[in-house]
Formats: sequence, structure tokens, C-alpha cells
Amino acid sequence: MATKARYWGAVCYPENMRDDWQDVIGDVIGYPVAYCIHDKDHLAKYKPKKGAEDEERQRKVHVHLLIAYGNTTTYSAVLELVNQLSAEGKRCCNTVKQIYSVRNAYEYLIHNTQAARKQKKFLYPEAERVCLNNFDIGAYEQVSISDKKRMKREIIDIIRETGMFNFADVDDYILDNMPEEYHDVFEAYSGYFDRRLRGMFNRYSHEYDDASRKRMDWYDAKSHGVQFDPDTGEALDEASDKKEEG
Repeated sequence: MATKARYWGAVCYPENMRDDWQDVIGDVIGYPVAYCIHDKDHLAKYKPKKGAEDEERQRKVHVHLLIAYGNTTTYSAVLELVNQLSAEGKRCCNTVKQIYSVRNAYEYLIHNTQAARKQKKFLYPEAERVCLNNFDIGAYEQVSISDKKRMKREIIDIIRETGMFNFADVDDYILDNMPEEYHDVFEAYSGYFDRRLRGMFNRYSHEYDDASRKRMDWYDAKSHGVQFDPDTGEALDEASDKKEEG
């Protein structure tokens, strides 16, 4: 199952972007988008842990993007969209990433997160964070009732498709494969999902027990020399009795 999400982050390098990217980014992306040009990272007092090559890459001028889709979309679709900002014959973005905390990603655009401050990264002014196409961070932090119902149904469909009936397994699956808001919905409806998973487990257990009981009855009968009709599966003695009664 391909990972799908509503919020995605990307890093682009202006040296590989079209010259007018700042003029057209709103039209090219077409969705609410926020970005910040990181051209002052070299002024920071921190040192990357991985070495000189990684330091050079991080200090190079780059652009952080945060895109908010109306519905979930795939990694490949986002990457293809962002690379429409590339200069001819170049590729400005190598990878995109699913965003689990839209607020944290929004603040990271200007390095205004706890981790960034701890690492002494350069703090960009809020004025350098550009929001286009009605990007509204407040709205994205609120999950609507209709969205909650839709996400709840998606989780139900996943449970039915995978056959999972262990609460912890479903919890882990959502944490590893779905956006953070899906886990919020799973927690909000934990009582419902707990009852549903217990019901599925009980149904499976009963079906398994019935099948096992039939097999054990058959083996027990066979061990006592009872013969079975190959077509109906009935014990031949019982079948004969029924014919005689008829």
C-alpha cells in the first residue's frame, strides 16, 4: 500500500530551479503552500554531525516547502509536482517527506522549533516565511467532523483488508504508515475499535473452534472404525439408517 498523506515537505535548490520560480510557485503548486529561502544557514553556530560534505550541503542555499493538499496524495505525485519548479534539464528536488506535525513543519521553515533552537540553527524572521494560495496553519491543525468520519472509515477498511484483530498491531500499523491525524482519530475512537477488534477475534475463534471440533469428531469416529460416505461425508451407518427409515 503506497503511503498517502495530506501534508508534505520538500527541499529545493535554487541553483536547479527556474529563474522565475518565486513568481510562479503559487500557480505551479496549485495548493496551499508555505516556503522559506534558507540563505543564511552559514551564519549558524551549529556544526552538522556527519562531516564536511554534509555541512557543505546544509549550508548551500535551499528552499523549504510545506504543501497542504485537500485530500491525501502519494509520494510520487508530490515529487513530480515539486519538480515542475526545476530549470530545464535539471531536477531541483530529490525527495519529499510526509509531514506528521504540520505545526512543527511550519515553524521549522524559519527554524523556530525546539530542536532547531537547541542546535543553534539560524532563526529566520517570520516575514521571510511566505504563504500562498490561502495557506492557513490554524485550519490545518483542526480536523473536521467529516474528515474524522472519513479517516475512521479508512482505518476500518484497513482492518478488514488485512485481517488484523490485535489492537496493538493496528496501533503500530497506523503509527508506521499513516499521518499523525489518523492516530489521533484511532485514539479518539479507541473504545469503538477495541470492541470491533474483540468482536473480530471472537468471531474468528468461534469459526476456528467449530472447524476444529468437526475435525476432532471425524478423527474420533474414524478411530472407532466408522466409515464415511465419500460424497456426503456422513457416517455410513447413519446414512444406511436414513435409507432404511425412508
